[in-house]
Amino acid sequence: MAKPIQLLAKSSKLLHSLADGGALPISELAEELDMPRPSVYRLTDALRLVGLTSTAEDGRIQLGVEVLHLARAVLDTLPEARAAQGELQRLNRVTGQTVYLCAPRENTVACLEWVRGTRVSLLALSPGGTLPVNAGATSRAVLAYSPGLLEGLSGLSLEKLTPNTLTSLEALERDGKEIRQRGYSVSREDVTAGVSALGAPVFGPDGKVSCAISLAGLTDDILGNESQYASELLMSAGRIQEALKASR
Repeated sequence: MAKPIQLLAKSSKLLHSLADGGALPISELAEELDMPRPSVYRLTDALRLVGLTSTAEDGRIQLGVEVLHLARAVLDTLPEARAAQGELQRLNRVTGQTVYLCAPRENTVACLEWVRGTRVSLLALSPGGTLPVNAGATSRAVLAYSPGLLEGLSGLSLEKLTPNTLTSLEALERDGKEIRQRGYSVSREDVTAGVSALGAPVFGPDGKVSCAISLAGLTDDILGNESQYASELLMSAGRIQEALKASR
């Protein structure tokens, strides 16, 4: 049983490497997987047969189109993604910024979906990726309304992504209070230098935070239009919340 499990683990690591790094040469994959090149060739060939990888014109290995089918199938099972799709598109049209839908997953917040903006492409988060709960607009919006999650961070070493990342419970408690007072979070370059975001929680039918949405872009764009963007963001969060209740 050990070998099949090891093979699955290697396959998973290979697919994640391609998701994070784009098309990669066999030599680089062999180094990342700590496998001989012939073994990597065999593994990528097996994955290619089921559509999970393909070979680019320059010989590098890339993700196959079957990954898109699997990703869409996952999204179709998530009520948050179904409820939010129209509002994500609307926010993107109105603001031109990148719009995120994220949901809590243990001590992280995972990106379920996004609509990419037109003004900045150097963003740290993309679908399937995660951020720690102490960094980013969606993470901090979730944390502000999840007291149990905040308590669970006690004694943990929190990741500092930039000089602006909050890493103490005291700072996060103050931040949470401010978020609850204004209704949305403000991420000022705490994930990526030069990039800021606004985030709003979305509550499920049980009254708990189900997910959060955010607008992210260049700091001057986001903070310079904070009032307008926050209004649009909160409107969308409310509509997604109503859609979640209706789908119950």
